Amino acid sequence: MSSEARRLDDPAAIKRGDPYDARHVLADFPRQCRTAAGLRPVPAPPAARPPVVVAAGMGGSAAGGDVVAACGAERLPVPIVVHRGYGLPPVASGRAMVVASSYSGGTAEVLSAVDVAVERRLAIVAITSGGALRERAARHGIPTVLLPAGLMPRMALGYLLFPAIAALRAAGLEVAGESEVAEALDVVETLATALVPERPAADNEAKRLALAIGDRLPAVYGGPTTGAIAYRWKTDVEENAKAFALSGVLPEMNHNTIEAWRAPGAGQMHLVLLREQDEPPAIARRFTVTRELIGDAAGGVSECWARGRGRLARLLSLAYMGQWTSYYLALLRGVDPWTVPLLDELKRRVGVEGASDGVLD
Repeated sequence: MSSEARRLDDPAAIKRGDPYDARHVLADFPRQCRTAAGLRPVPAPPAARPPVVVAAGMGGSAAGGDVVAACGAERLPVPIVVHRGYGLPPVASGRAMVVASSYSGGTAEVLSAVDVAVERRLAIVAITSGGALRERAARHGIPTVLLPAGLMPRMALGYLLFPAIAALRAAGLEVAGESEVAEALDVVETLATALVPERPAADNEAKRLALAIGDRLPAVYGGPTTGAIAYRWKTDVEENAKAFALSGVLPEMNHNTIEAWRAPGAGQMHLVLLREQDEPPAIARRFTVTRELIGDAAGGVSECWARGRGRLARLLSLAYMGQWTSYYLALLRGVDPWTVPLLDELKRRVGVEGASDGVLD
């Protein structure tokens, strides 16, 4: 066993490297999801089916919208647009529905989106733990899901995801049925026992992935429905391990990014492919050929396979694996997986300069 693997299996080393107990938050994720699955907007949102849904959020608070959009893309007759930024796009008009997610309740961009939605008299649902978003929602009578506080937004995916599923179902848009939600909850519960620090590296896929990546730059690629999760891996690595990461989607990366893997720097990168058991044959073939063409140039290659049969279980299992992998990468690189000092400084400076609330997510 390598010294790095021993470090990930050493309870004392883990405790030193994780002073804010992020590991306990991650291990508690299945309970978070089960709690979140029971939350509903109060008061109930309008029952009329909207022609378009805009999920407004930033950073970790936008991740729930990404998963909902990926689930809905296969089954809904209306689009779900994930909006990251101030205001709202022109498509948010008429009978459109806006799901505004800000875990902290102070995200300036989301507050801006709500203000525009109120001006346009759109149907709105707010998902938050409090703050200015809760205050705006109360003032305007906006249906609200009030979340438990105390987490980093990136570690509150369950709270930001399942209430959004419930809100859309109330509006006649079912992105995941009750049986699919139940399967997703069971999958993450099973996965949690396999990924916690108490499970040794020899039998812990997230530890093995982190060890395989090591000090290389991870490049994470998903397929058409898992591309949003590849992006989630990227942002988790950046916030938790404080390291650069890349993400992309097949087949799009086959039309551009693949050429960059000819460069000498490819050897300093680790290729991570997010896979599903029943991928469309054309996508499975592209994953195979992509690995054949660039695998030798990369410093290493790993494949991470989704769990479950339903789309929700698969996406959530891959996202959860990415959270744990980035956590173990943080420990290997000697950085605190909880705190985000540069983000905090940016919040402070933006706030001082007069931006609304000065909070990012």
